[in-house]
This record gives sequence, C-alpha cells and structure tokens, in this order.
Amino acid sequence: MSFYSIHAHRLAPLYDSIPFDRIHAPLMNWLPYPPAQVLDVGAGSGRDAAWFAAKGYEVVAVEPVAEMMEHAKAAHPHPNIRWIADSLPALTKVIATGLQFDLIHLSAVFMHLPPADRDRAFRKLTLLLNPGGRIHITLRQGPVEPERGLHDVPDSEMEALAREHGALIEFNTTTPDSLDRPEVTWRHFLFRLA
Repeated sequence: MSFYSIHAHRLAPLYDSIPFDRIHAPLMNWLPYPPAQVLDVGAGSGRDAAWFAAKGYEVVAVEPVAEMMEHAKAAHPHPNIRWIADSLPALTKVIATGLQFDLIHLSAVFMHLPPADRDRAFRKLTLLLNPGGRIHITLRQGPVEPERGLHDVPDSEMEALAREHGALIEFNTTTPDSLDRPEVTWRHFLFRLA
C-alpha cells in the first residue's frame, strides 16, 4: 500500500482543515468564471474539488488512492463533482470522457511523478485544455521524503515543459507552507496555452 493509502485517515482531515483560498491565494485572481469546467488532478481529500463545486464550477475530480477518494466522497458530497479513479501520466479514463477543461488544477501532485513521466503528463494536461484554458500546479519544496514518493522538480524543468508544449507561464511564485513547517515552501505555477 502507498503512503497515502495507509495514512488517508490522518491526512485527509488535516488537508481539509486548510482553507482553499489560503493555500491557493496566488490563483484567486486568475480563476475562470463559473460554471467553467475544472479538472482537479490528484484531488486527495476533496477540499479543492468541493470549493470549486460550491462556487458553481463543474468539477471532475481525479484521485488514484481509493482510501482518499472514499474520504473525499463522504466528506464533500456535491452534485457538481464527478469522481474518477485515474492518475497521471496517462489520465486514460479522463481522456475517454471527451471532456475539455477551462482550468486544470494539480495541488501537491506533480512532484510525485518520476522525471521520466513528466513530459508525457504535461502533454496530456495540455490536450485536455479548452482554448484559453489554464493549468495550475503547486510543487512542494523542502526535504525529500522517500516514503511519500516525492521528487525534486526544478523551476528550469517547468519552464522547459512550458516551452516544449507551447504554454506561457502567467505566474511562478512561492508561498510559505500552510501547515507551518519552516523547512517547506510551495511553488505555484500557472500556465496558459499560447
């Protein structure tokens, strides 16, 4: 079992305790207008999917860890959320829906991908965007925790992925950790297809 499967009962309520607009403050002025289509990849506890749904967005929430999805569905039932058990880099089930999205949101997800999978993952994300759509990615920066399957993702790699896939970086900023861990900061990227 994965780290997140084993610890879902502890992590999901912890993640839910942090308000969306606090953890994603850099994104707030860049959101599309509801009822835009939002894809929440690695939806975890369901906090972000629930926030989008409550604001009137149509949300597809993707989560590969069954224990996290079980918590999310129970804690955040909403008719605007469609849950799909899927994961990067392929997102096979999401692509099979034929849906396109105005915002693709990856909170604390991309750094779980091994370097060899990141180009394919970014390409898949761009293929799922509507014209003018955006991709929001947050990356944990701090000590590596092998049990969580974390990898370093340098800014230069994110910039190269944007160039290779015709995306513009609308912002790249750092915020402190919302759980007040002094050794951890978060990098926020917002991409838009050129």
